[in-house]
Amino acid sequence: MSDFNLYQYYNNSKKNNIILYFKGAVSQEILVEIGLMIRKKFSVEKQIKKIFGVFIELAQNIMHYSAEIEYSHRDDKNVGVGIILFSETKSNFQIISGNQISNENKSSIAGKLDKINSLNLEELKEFYHKQIRVEPEDESKGAGLGFIDMARKSRNKIKYNITEIDEENSFLELTITFIKEKE
Repeated sequence: MSDFNLYQYYNNSKKNNIILYFKGAVSQEILVEIGLMIRKKFSVEKQIKKIFGVFIELAQNIMHYSAEIEYSHRDDKNVGVGIILFSETKSNFQIISGNQISNENKSSIAGKLDKINSLNLEELKEFYHKQIRVEPEDESKGAGLGFIDMARKSRNKIKYNITEIDEENSFLELTITFIKEKE
């Protein structure tokens, strides 16, 4: 830790327009607190409901699917560990999340994201309604609609990167961009 420079870290965050950053165990309590901060920060934005919805989806992905887990005393259960941040420029908002995933799930996740990114908005809408009727996968905590919903709400492709950590785990990074609407 002796090489860590907090001032340099602060300046990098400032340079990259990061306005909110959280790294750690994502429990229900943390989700609520960060959610309140987001609503206050972006309350004047027309897209607040969509931005907030995507934040919730990304945070829940970390909470439920991260391969790195910690025990949450408040929630009295194991929750996922990850990172989530917001950045803002004159033209857009970005929400970026990251968490460990099992290497067993790498190709499945990449396949889902590639499929979603290949669709236009109308095709996404049709795919979403088709997926509503599909039985959830065994490991799924929901209907498997999260990635589709994020792409629909942002009206953009989901940028992703998967970095292998070791033989068992990789790190999944998701970037969702919202182009600011003109007033």
